[in-house]
Amino acid sequence: MDIVIKSFNRPYYLERCLYSIHQYVKNFEGTIYILDDGTPEKYLNRITEKYPNIILKKSKFYPKKVSDIEKGIQPKSYKIPIDLWSDIVTEVSDYFILIEDDTWFIDAIDVLEIASEMRQNNTQITKLFWLGNEDLKQNKGIQKTTNLELLKPDLFTKNPFFYNLIFRKNYFKIHRRILAKLKIYTFKRHMAYYTIYAVAGTVLNKSFYATLWNNHQNTVEEPLQILNALKFYKKNKKSTFANYKKEVLKTGFISSATNQYKEHYEGNISMFQFNKIVNEVWYNNKLNVIEDLPSDISTERIQKILDLDGSMDSKDWIFWSNCFKNQYKSIGSKID
Repeated sequence: MDIVIKSFNRPYYLERCLYSIHQYVKNFEGTIYILDDGTPEKYLNRITEKYPNIILKKSKFYPKKVSDIEKGIQPKSYKIPIDLWSDIVTEVSDYFILIEDDTWFIDAIDVLEIASEMRQNNTQITKLFWLGNEDLKQNKGIQKTTNLELLKPDLFTKNPFFYNLIFRKNYFKIHRRILAKLKIYTFKRHMAYYTIYAVAGTVLNKSFYATLWNNHQNTVEEPLQILNALKFYKKNKKSTFANYKKEVLKTGFISSATNQYKEHYEGNISMFQFNKIVNEVWYNNKLNVIEDLPSDISTERIQKILDLDGSMDSKDWIFWSNCFKNQYKSIGSKID
C-alpha cells in the first residue's frame, strides 16, 4: 500500500508526518509520494536528506509560487494543483493512504490487514480520523471487522438530482434558507454525506478516488466530489464505507497553508509570513518538531519563536489559532 502526502510550504509539519509514518505504519512496503505545490527547494532538500526513499513530485505551478513564498507573501497567481492530485491515481497501489502534511499518526495500523479487509468488503474509503465528530459517521448500522467499522450511510437522499437540489450550494439558484425553513435542508443532514467522502486522512480505493475528480473543470469543489461519490455509490450498490476502529491520526492547528481563514478574524497576520518564520527556525535546527508528539507543536514554543523574531505579534497568532480551532468546534469536532 502506497502513501500520498499533499504538501505545501510547511516542512516542519511534513517532517513529523513522515516520522510518524515510520513509527506507526506496520507492514509498509509501498512508496511514499510527496505532492508538493510550493515548499522552497532548500526545505525539500532537508526533507529528502532525512527521508531519501520518498518520491517527490512538484506541481506545474511550483516555480512561480515558490518565488513569492520565499518572500513570505501569498503567491500572486494562486491555482490549485488539480493535475498533480488527480493524476497520481495512475501510479499508486489499488488501495492507498491519502494524508496532508499537517497530519501525523498517533497509533499503529497494519496496512496489509486494512487492504485485505477493504478488498473483502468492497470498501471504497476508510477514514483514519474524524475529530470525534459523530455527525461525520451517521449510519443506519455498523458491521465490525477486525480493524474496520463498516457503516451503512444514513443519507437523506441517494438520488444525485435531489442531492444537487438540496445540498449543493447555489445549484439551480435555490436559496438554502428557503430549504432550511421548509426543514428540508439541515446542517446535520448535509454532514452525513461526509460518511462517503473525505478530503484526506483516509485509505482509498484508487478507482473510487479517480471517480471523485469527474467533471472537475479545473476547480476543487467538495459538493461536486460528494456528488461523484454518491453517483459511484448508486451505481456500485454493494460498496461499503468505513471508519477505522479508532482514530489513528491527528491534525495541526498552529497554521494554515494559505490565508483562507483571514476573513474570520480581525488580526494582522499572514500565514505566508508565519510559515516563512517557522520554516527558517526549523531549517536552522532550532525547532524539534518531534518533541511534543503525539500532541501538536506547543503554543508556548511557537509564541517564543514569534517573539524572538519580532516581525509578527504572537498575540495576533494566538487569536488566529483559536479562531481556526473554533471553526471545527462549531460543527461538533473535538479539539485537544
